[in-house]
Amino acid sequence: MRSAALLLGVFLAISTGPLAGRAAALPAAEPPGLPGIYECQGTGADGRQYRGAVIIEPDGDRFLVRWIIAAQLTAVGLGIREGDMLAVSFLSADAGGIVLYRIDGARLIGHWSAPVTDGQVFEETLTRVADAPPPTPAPQSAPRPSKTRPWGSARPVQWIP
Repeated sequence: MRSAALLLGVFLAISTGPLAGRAAALPAAEPPGLPGIYECQGTGADGRQYRGAVIIEPDGDRFLVRWIIAAQLTAVGLGIREGDMLAVSFLSADAGGIVLYRIDGARLIGHWSAPVTDGQVFEETLTRVADAPPPTPAPQSAPRPSKTRPWGSARPVQWIP
């Protein structure tokens, strides 16, 4: 009985050895999801600190990004994720620019620049505070006119939206 257990142990060690090597070669786990609401802290082109909120929502393989500073929508952007990086181009009332974030768990650590910054690069950090709100359903189109006749009426009925 003892030799059978030893033989089984040797067999398992030989047969699973190659599997253990393959398991080590598997890719790392998928980084955490991006969609959510974030607290935003950064430095503006004027050198002053700012705080606000950033909303990141999925849009197919890309992301829609909205910055809300001082209770106003100040910029909108379109982002693409590659591994632990998120690149976003953005537009504001004054200009457009780019920001590159490194995803670090619940934080996105970013560097941004715009044509109005005279070649300078500034920092911005996003800290996740909540999940993204559910997407709003698309508005439904108005019903089409119907030519059905209710209750045997001789006149066609048209619905007016």
